[in-house]
Amino acid sequence: MLLVVISVRAFLLGALLFVVLGCASRVPLREQAALPDAPMYPPTSLAPLATATPDILFSPTSNAANAHPDASPTLTRPPTLTPIPLRQPMRDLAALNEYQRGIAYVATQRDEYRSPDSQRALDELFATGANYISVLVTWYQYDAHATEIAPARNTPTDQDLAFVIAYAHAHGVQVLLKPQVDFLNDTQHWRGEIRFDTEQEWQAWFASYRRFILYYARFAQTHGVEEFAVGTELYATTTRTANWRALIRAVRQEYTGLLTYSANHSGEEVQVQFWDDLDFIGVNVFYHLTNYRTPTLQQILAGWQMPVRQLTNLHYNFPNQPIIFTEVGYPSLDLASVWPWNWNRAGAVDLEEQAMLYEGLFQTWWHHPARPWFRGMFIWNWLADPNQGGPNDKDYTPHNKPAEEILKRYYSLDDASNTAMQK
Repeated sequence: MLLVVISVRAFLLGALLFVVLGCASRVPLREQAALPDAPMYPPTSLAPLATATPDILFSPTSNAANAHPDASPTLTRPPTLTPIPLRQPMRDLAALNEYQRGIAYVATQRDEYRSPDSQRALDELFATGANYISVLVTWYQYDAHATEIAPARNTPTDQDLAFVIAYAHAHGVQVLLKPQVDFLNDTQHWRGEIRFDTEQEWQAWFASYRRFILYYARFAQTHGVEEFAVGTELYATTTRTANWRALIRAVRQEYTGLLTYSANHSGEEVQVQFWDDLDFIGVNVFYHLTNYRTPTLQQILAGWQMPVRQLTNLHYNFPNQPIIFTEVGYPSLDLASVWPWNWNRAGAVDLEEQAMLYEGLFQTWWHHPARPWFRGMFIWNWLADPNQGGPNDKDYTPHNKPAEEILKRYYSLDDASNTAMQK
C-alpha cells in the first residue's frame, strides 16, 4: 500500500513539473499580453515650461481687446473654403447642425502663433479638411491653492491670437477660443484639483477667474470668434454650480457667440450641472479603451462601448445640447490605448497603434446614425511648428504620420459620404 501511495505522489509531482516547464517555455502572444487596469492620471496638458517663474511678467493692456487684426492677412496658400469676414459673433444654434471637423492648434511660447513657421503649420492643418480650429491661451496661478490668476511670459499676446484668428478666417476656417488655467510652480497637482478650504478663498478665486475669462470673452467678441469656452477641466470647481451659472451670465453680457465648457473625461462631464446654460457640451476625450499592449481594431471598438453609454446618458439628461469633443487624440506611443491622457511617460514609438486608435475613433463616432446628437471633434493636437511629428515622434500630433491620412480621409468627405460609410 505504501508503495502505491509513493508511486502516485511521484506521478503527480512529475506531471506538475511537466506543466510548469511547458508554461515557462511558451512565449505568450504579444497581442494578448493583458495589462493591469489603467490607473488614473491627470489629463493631457502641455509640458511645464522650464523657464516658468512665479513672477507675472506682463499684463494685458486696457485697450488690447479692442485692437483689430489686419483685415486681409498675407496668405501663403489659396484658401480652400470661402473667407469669413470680420463680423459680430452670432448665437446661431443652427450652426451646430454642421459637423465640426476641428483641430486644436497650440503654441507654447509668446509670439509663436504669428511666426512664419506658424503660417506654414496652419497651411498644412487647413489641408486636412478641417473647418474649425481651437486656439489655446493660458494664464497661470502659482499652485492649486492660489487665488490670483494672471498671464506669464509664455502667454500668447493679443496680437498673437488676433493673427491666428484672422488667418483662419481668411481661409474660411472658424474658431473656438479656449482659455485655460495652469500652474507656475506645482507639479504635484493639475488644474482639476484647484480647491479651497474657506468660502472667502473660493470667492477670491472666482473673482480672479471672472476677470480672466471676461477679458477673453470681450476679445472673442471684438475678433469675431464663433465659439468660446468658459473653462477647461476645472473639475473640483464645477461642483459649485451657482458660481458657474453666474459666470456664464456675465460672459453672455460680453459675448454673443456660441458657448461651451471643456469637461474632463474622467467624470467631470457627468458632474457638471450647468450644461443647460451653454449651447453645446464640450468633453476632452481621453478614455481608457483597452488593457492590451498591441490592441486590435475590434478591441478598440469594444473599448468604446462604455464611453458611448456614458455620453448617451449625458445626452438624455441634457437633450438640447449637442456633444462635441473639444479635445480628443492619442500619442504615437506604445500603450496609447491604455493611457491616452498620459503625455509624460516613456515608451516606444508606435505609429500603428495611433493610426488604429484614429480609425476606431472615427468608426465609433463620425456621422454614426445612432448618435445624431454628436456634432464633431477637435483633434489634439497640431503645434505651431511645420516640422512637428514624423516617424520618430511620440507626441499627439498626427502630422506626417499614418494617423494624418486617416484624419484627412474622414475630414475630406462631405456629410452624405460620411453617413453612407456608417450604413
